[in-house]
Amino acid sequence: MAIVRPILRKLGPYRLGERLGAGGMAEVFVAQRDGPHGFARRFAIKRILPQLAKDPRFVAMFCDEARICAALSHPNIVQVVDFGEHAGDLFMAMEYVEGVSCAKLLRSVAARGERFPLGAALFIAHEVLRALAFAHDAKDEQGRPLGIVHRDVSPGNILLGRAGEVKLTDFGIVRGAFIDRRTYPGELKGKLGYMAPEQAVGSEVDARSDIFAVGIVLSEMLLARPLFPGHTEMEILTRIYEADLGVLDRKSDEIRPDLMKVLRTALARDPAHRYQTARQFESALRGVAKAAGISLSDALLTPWLASSGLLPSSSGTRHVAVRPSDPGDIAAAAKAAAARARAAMPTPTPRSLLIAVGGDPGGARYELGAASVEALTLPEVLERIATGRATRSTLVSKEGDEPVTLDEVPELIRLARRPAYHFGMPHDDDDTALERATLPAVLMSLCKQRASGLFVARDANREKRVYLRDGRPYFVSSTHRSELLGERLVEARLVTKSAVERTLVLASEAGTVRLGEMLVRRSLLRPTELLRALVDQLESRFVELGSWRSGRIAFFPSEHCSDEVPPSPRSPYELVSAAVRQGYREEELFDLLEPWWEEPIARNPACGIGPSELGLTPAELSVLGVSVAAAGVGGVVRTVLSRGIAHREDALRAVFLGLSSGCLVSPGWPARGAAHRA
Repeated sequence: MAIVRPILRKLGPYRLGERLGAGGMAEVFVAQRDGPHGFARRFAIKRILPQLAKDPRFVAMFCDEARICAALSHPNIVQVVDFGEHAGDLFMAMEYVEGVSCAKLLRSVAARGERFPLGAALFIAHEVLRALAFAHDAKDEQGRPLGIVHRDVSPGNILLGRAGEVKLTDFGIVRGAFIDRRTYPGELKGKLGYMAPEQAVGSEVDARSDIFAVGIVLSEMLLARPLFPGHTEMEILTRIYEADLGVLDRKSDEIRPDLMKVLRTALARDPAHRYQTARQFESALRGVAKAAGISLSDALLTPWLASSGLLPSSSGTRHVAVRPSDPGDIAAAAKAAAARARAAMPTPTPRSLLIAVGGDPGGARYELGAASVEALTLPEVLERIATGRATRSTLVSKEGDEPVTLDEVPELIRLARRPAYHFGMPHDDDDTALERATLPAVLMSLCKQRASGLFVARDANREKRVYLRDGRPYFVSSTHRSELLGERLVEARLVTKSAVERTLVLASEAGTVRLGEMLVRRSLLRPTELLRALVDQLESRFVELGSWRSGRIAFFPSEHCSDEVPPSPRSPYELVSAAVRQGYREEELFDLLEPWWEEPIARNPACGIGPSELGLTPAELSVLGVSVAAAGVGGVVRTVLSRGIAHREDALRAVFLGLSSGCLVSPGWPARGAAHRA
């Protein structure tokens, strides 16, 4: 039964009024504090949700926000003026911004089929960037950077005041150098649809992640529609992770070219290609405004806001921002509360959900094979198909029924017919021997040629199939059981084996969704966990090629598959380098390079790949710089060691990758041709 809250009640010295809203951690009320001689003032009171008030982790996060906001006094940041505890309830009092959130304004504009005026959109984004620039550059009393990243820049956290002020609020999931890590493995922080690609997979974030978020907000103000639409969380996260700007591209003719250039920079998938600071982004917007003849001021926003019909009624008195009398007291109170919360906080453990399964998963047992018969459950049969130990022509008998081929069983058809799991060379005469000296060169060549098709590596015991599009792997299948998604999720303790088995049964019965998607549907896996797991699986399957010591390889440009996973953020050249780093040891590198120990070596200006694209370490990059002035591999190694630039293994690896990629050339390299039929 719903709990009915009284319209007014006390929280410390504050009388609570209307509930303004609630988030995942706290609820916000408008409140009034009375003083002597009839003095009264309105505040926004943020109180931790009652159901979370006993959770030390959320208490600590709430305290973090108070401590941070007490240290951030800026016209574009909602100021915390008080922090306290009343009857076990932690709360903070903030300046009350009389106006409307950018989220509410966006909804209203979209509903009317309109868009933000260019000047208003530029001004709002500009002011948010001013707030972020201040927060990102903030330092403590000793002058040490606080390392603050907001991580939740979204329309709901941008408040637009009646007088035209723009304020950023809700630093509740901020990350700072002085804050303990409170994110559990795989936990997603930030609002869906307003996060950077690296944030979508739970990777490290920095100020450039906030810049990406401002790019999203500005785009949506100009378009009046979501930049990353989707019917499911997974679809939205995948669009974000791939930085799919299709919505923006389709409307590019309606946005000024100079502004489109700014947006593309802010929304670059690689943080290194974005604006590196909020101030840079802020300056770029001023340049666009100047070119458009727009003066960035609240004069652009106030009349439009007033005409929107969304502002609350007012007596006409302008709200004056309140500064805390002693920010140190607020920070100290929050720090003490956070210390108490940390003391009570349990050690995080990986999430593991148990699903009770009666009997064998799927109920029925399958007899597989012809000459030899094995009794298997449905998940076990699916595993055999995914690792090539069962094919479409394998006979299967369900519960003693007449044997039929595997792809005639309804719950097995979908997996059995997927080309990615049809192991074996498509054409018997198209393969060549896998050679350690040339394998990286073959892979680098496919990347450079932007090849599309199927690369196969196969030996007597295993097979790996790498599907490429424009030189980038988009799906990799393998006969390694340990490389299956379910096995990796269980090993990472994200789900239990029984949960995977039961979900495989449900996915097969549904006939339309894969294991990962069904785990997300059943709330056994978060979308961000699945996204990260799929990317990791793709990378690790590809990189494992570096451990292959023999076999046969081939490339088939006409072979493709419908399976696809989110792409790796690393370039394909980096993945080849990672395969070499993982699979080639120092002595092997020496043996492979020894024939060129005294042969001349030179930089290849026609290579088309820069050394920086290979994903090398700083030491390895330095080695490539030395190589142009040294005689042979031996000369490079001797020079590097004498100058203390890098270790011997680093030097050998750098030269090997340089030669394999074509960045470096030496007479006769490679000794045994890297040619393959393509």
